[in-house]
Amino acid sequence: MLQIGGAVLVCLVAMQPTASSGLALITSDPSEAALFQTGATVEGFDDLPALTITSYDAGQIVPAANQFSSRDLAAFTSPFFNSGGASFNDPVGNPGVAIGIFDPDGAIAGDVVSPDNVAGPLVGDGSGEAFNNGFMEVIFPADVLRVGFWITEGSNIQLILKDSNNTNLATGDFSVTGNAGQFIGIQRDSADVRGVTIGFDDAFAIDDFTYSSAPIPEPSTFLLIGMGLTALVGRRRVR
Repeated sequence: MLQIGGAVLVCLVAMQPTASSGLALITSDPSEAALFQTGATVEGFDDLPALTITSYDAGQIVPAANQFSSRDLAAFTSPFFNSGGASFNDPVGNPGVAIGIFDPDGAIAGDVVSPDNVAGPLVGDGSGEAFNNGFMEVIFPADVLRVGFWITEGSNIQLILKDSNNTNLATGDFSVTGNAGQFIGIQRDSADVRGVTIGFDDAFAIDDFTYSSAPIPEPSTFLLIGMGLTALVGRRRVR
């Protein structure tokens, strides 16, 4: 539900066009998320060794075998994930603290998007403790244009885009916030995203981390019309 100046607009997705940035997406509709993911690389973490969990309680220790940094540790050809401490321009030399890979089971078995695994940050002291840290960073080997993911655990989880100097982008759509059960993402007008920060107020887990250096393969106008959002008003309006 989106409230603007006393008026309330109800829609399944908040896709916000702006003058300088493309699209920001917050949705709980899998079809809208799938549209954002069209043609993109989707890291589902599902073929990685995972620690089976039945809760998100702090204090759970993730063995080294269930920690993850990158698909290619020897060369910077794939994104590097870390829970803090990585060298932004040399993650091969200093990957920092890895993230954890989890297989939710029992009462939380349904907290996945693509079965069976999700990912989340670990405490930055290297202890391997899960669900007691709200910080994750992803570093890309080259600039990308769109980034997003499903939040499977946590609230007020923020996605912040960074440039090649490890500086938060400051113009256009550069951050978006969501909660468990939502997909959040941003598509820029041009590929200028070299990394992202995810966090901060709550421990969290994510699934289907999505990135691409190409835009959604459909013009934005038709995309919005196809979503039934012809009356959409964003928090920043094109004037």
